[in-house]
Amino acid sequence: MKNSIWLILFFMVFVSCKREVIPADQVDLGKEYFPLIEGKFIEYDVDSLIYNNFTSDTEYVHLEFRDEVKSQFIDNEGRPSYVIERYSRYKSSDPWAGYLTYYATATNFRIEVIENNLKFIKLVLPVKANTSWKGNVYIPAATSGLDEIKWYHDWDYRYKNINEEFYNGVMTFPNSVVVSYNHLTNDSTSTTNYSDYVGYEESYSRNIGLIYRELTHWVYQPTDGFRNGFSVVMKAKNHN
Repeated sequence: MKNSIWLILFFMVFVSCKREVIPADQVDLGKEYFPLIEGKFIEYDVDSLIYNNFTSDTEYVHLEFRDEVKSQFIDNEGRPSYVIERYSRYKSSDPWAGYLTYYATATNFRIEVIENNLKFIKLVLPVKANTSWKGNVYIPAATSGLDEIKWYHDWDYRYKNINEEFYNGVMTFPNSVVVSYNHLTNDSTSTTNYSDYVGYEESYSRNIGLIYRELTHWVYQPTDGFRNGFSVVMKAKNHN
């Protein structure tokens, strides 16, 4: 009987040593997909295509971005929020130059980002399968009348590939999650019908943050005979 008790105790100690302890406030939540820590940075390769219906041409642009969490502040709702600076350069030998500033807030229910005065709900918490949400609900896309934002109207963000490995074309990341939305009006191969397309996908990796973004939006008018819009892909290539 004593041997059996010692065997059980040994097994319990062995299992407890192997078990990973996760902080209580992060259990099944997913805040670690968007870590907000001062000094945290991610660098990206950025490739853009610009469809120009005036010139009937497609322009290609390559950049590098560096996003760095700079400081914390209290927003107008009394919540801890963070300033994130984005720097850009055309090639690795160039110095970084300021590009834009955006802001991020993590609550117990979601991750909010304000960029170019537009507020997005990037993630909802907890991160789990079969979850969808109106990520652009704070953007007045339907009422502003502005062409540059009305295409943000009524997006249904969805999670997929939770806790799966993700290869972004440069690096492989474990424990990632994908957020996506797609919309197509009419067949894009038609030359006689109006069509438009929105394709959005972001992937986040635990304790790293955004590791991939692909955003495409174009409109085809038969009277123009050429698409008007853009496509941009960001691939994380370095981080701390």
